[in-house]
Amino acid sequence: MNDPVLDIIAQGAWNGGTVVDNSAFTGRGMQFKHGIPVTHETIEERMGVRTRMAAPEDERIGCIALEDLMRSAEIDPGRIKLMIGATNVGEDKIDPGPLVRYPLQRLHGLAPDRIAMDLYAGCPGYNVAVELVFMLSLTGFLQEGDLSIIVGAENLHRAKAFLGTASILFGDDAMATALRTGGSASSTGTASASEPFVTKPPSDPDVAGHVAEAVLKATGGEAFDGIIVDNQLGRLVHRIPAIAARIQHQVVERKHPDAIRDGVFEKFRDALDFYDRNVDGFAFDVMTLDADPRTVESVAGAYVDSGKYEIVVSVFLANDASARIVVHKSRGAEFQPPACGVVDTATVTHGCFGDFIQAVETADGIFGSMDGKGVFQYATRGARRHLWRLLQRNRLGMEDIDLLVEHQANFAMLPLTLEQVLGDPANEDRTTAADYLADRMVTNIHNRGNCSVVCMQRLFYDLQRGALQPDRIQGYEINRNVQALRNARRVLFDSVGSGMTRSSFVYLHT
Repeated sequence: MNDPVLDIIAQGAWNGGTVVDNSAFTGRGMQFKHGIPVTHETIEERMGVRTRMAAPEDERIGCIALEDLMRSAEIDPGRIKLMIGATNVGEDKIDPGPLVRYPLQRLHGLAPDRIAMDLYAGCPGYNVAVELVFMLSLTGFLQEGDLSIIVGAENLHRAKAFLGTASILFGDDAMATALRTGGSASSTGTASASEPFVTKPPSDPDVAGHVAEAVLKATGGEAFDGIIVDNQLGRLVHRIPAIAARIQHQVVERKHPDAIRDGVFEKFRDALDFYDRNVDGFAFDVMTLDADPRTVESVAGAYVDSGKYEIVVSVFLANDASARIVVHKSRGAEFQPPACGVVDTATVTHGCFGDFIQAVETADGIFGSMDGKGVFQYATRGARRHLWRLLQRNRLGMEDIDLLVEHQANFAMLPLTLEQVLGDPANEDRTTAADYLADRMVTNIHNRGNCSVVCMQRLFYDLQRGALQPDRIQGYEINRNVQALRNARRVLFDSVGSGMTRSSFVYLHT
């Protein structure tokens, strides 16, 4: 297969906002843990952030990014068959969603045959969205020449998503990326879908627990590779973390009561190892605009038709918490990586860590709660196994990657993640990691903060337009090789976030 099945062809951006430097957070009496005062210096020392962008409260920045894409690229709106709003909080935390309807309205009906959905997978939402489009392209659901648009938008300042020092880390941003399907792959296998298993919840239900019980019945307790939920509940507390991740863990707890008895999920390393051995699957939510159960079933069917996955469960979760569950199975299909464009993808969710980042309801509203230490551990220690599995099945190593686009969650995570991935974690190879960070990566957290889902798109865009400059953060050189990286051929995208989920894909320039 010499042509790309899926190619990234254009990007648009919101490039407005107000620069907010660290002085905005000093003098407020705020403290980090252990009583460390919040100052310009301590913010940079702990997070690597100097400035971030704040969007106006009256702007739909995702719409602006889409409009920029449509202006700057020769895109026929009639070819748009799929639009995904990849987001966490989005631009309004009390909006029931799907938030993708706002940018879709800016097309003024010019894409009449499209499917539209939000996708909730934490900060890896863009990578997961690329994987979803890849699955639909591999299997012919999307045809040659069809376009898919991924819009990421996070106006976290307007949403007032986090309280306390967590709010310091984040910046607002929005990007839109166009992907073109080049053709499908041939499949020699067969796929099947079970009869729908429909269940209605009791009054005041534990939604995740109720659906988990139904999933166990529908699958007969058989292990599955992934679960995709069309989550129509419409509240932030039901999507951060994705309800699919909660269902995943509830299934695990019911299948492995001995692990609960032994306290496996109370210790980070034990829980991570247990999931890697016994679960090893993905879990994320979508929220379709048409609220048609057949849409999520078609998506899950494409995952197994692709040959990458054998069993995937789709759940249509209606706004009354009733659920329609279908089990999709593949036998004998074999995935053949394309020669260029998006080559391969990998997504894994560890639902046992779902409470590391979650939306919680308080008397004053809904706010994000973050276990900073837990997130840090998951981001750094979970990288090696995940990335090496993806690379090795494509006969690649980290030395073969020309450009690593890594989620900008907290700068301190970047060198520590590289030390884990590049060498023996017991013998931290800091020189090798520092050189890799300077020469094969791009960094913008110092200027834009953590932009949540959007940073995966923003890094690639800022590199291509020459917006990244050499600098030094926390003693490390960054962006030392940006001129050469603009021509990088083999690119690895990697992101981690709530769920907890890690998602990556390999992209080869055509």
